[in-house]
Amino acid sequence: MSYSIYRFSKKVFFASILALTIMACSGSDDSVPQTDISVSDTALAAKSDGIFEATQHIVESGYNYIEEPGRMPNSIFGTSCPSFDVSVDGTQVTLVVDFGPSCQLLSGPEVSGQIILEYGPRVGGFRTIDYVYQNFFFNGHQVTGGGQIIRESENTNGNPQSSLSENITVAFSGSSVTANRVGTRIVEWVEGVGSGTWIDNVYHIWGDWETTLSTGFVRTGVVNPTSPLVRGLALCDYIVAGVMQITQENLSGTLDFGDGTCDAIAVLTVNGIEFTINLD
Repeated sequence: MSYSIYRFSKKVFFASILALTIMACSGSDDSVPQTDISVSDTALAAKSDGIFEATQHIVESGYNYIEEPGRMPNSIFGTSCPSFDVSVDGTQVTLVVDFGPSCQLLSGPEVSGQIILEYGPRVGGFRTIDYVYQNFFFNGHQVTGGGQIIRESENTNGNPQSSLSENITVAFSGSSVTANRVGTRIVEWVEGVGSGTWIDNVYHIWGDWETTLSTGFVRTGVVNPTSPLVRGLALCDYIVAGVMQITQENLSGTLDFGDGTCDAIAVLTVNGIEFTINLD
């Protein structure tokens, strides 16, 4: 089964459809739960989540490029950018991934600025990596903050796995609104390890995080490891599996992306009522 990357543009579109669908289903019928979701805030929260996911994938790709090149020799980085500056002080390594004023990644986004990673030796198969964004922009949106990655070179499934604690803020281009996300994500690289290209990579993601907009809007999301989100870089343009539990504006529900079929359909369940969401 092939999967595609979890693109933030898809999430923005989904957020708008989600908000309109729920409000459309909230009429005078008392049997339908009355809900009121801010379309603009829901869309911005979804957009920020997509930016956070994409930028943190860039962080790990920079680490892989230097420390685990055999697993993915053909990375998302081109031949002209970024540059990599590695300095060693005893057992401590500082890696500066410098994208300059503009760098087009092979996966599509345009980025600039730097990502700085600091880490020591592996201990018992684990390595702790601190990272920070320095004057970093992703498709025109400024990303600040950083976090810590506990990198496991091989989990019980034989796959690379990372546990990330994050505190990241994005300032949207052309807007005064900012979004902050705090939480923990676990990412397992389940397909494409060592294949030599990034195109067949598939990742499973679970954890919990809270996204807060400067407007006062707050959204929490929880994904359990038994139903992780699935993203990759293959033939399907949608998230094709996984369940996310969402809470925002006094509304709680689950979003089910299905069983792996590339059908552009997800099911949102709120108060026992199901809403079919067309990701197209």
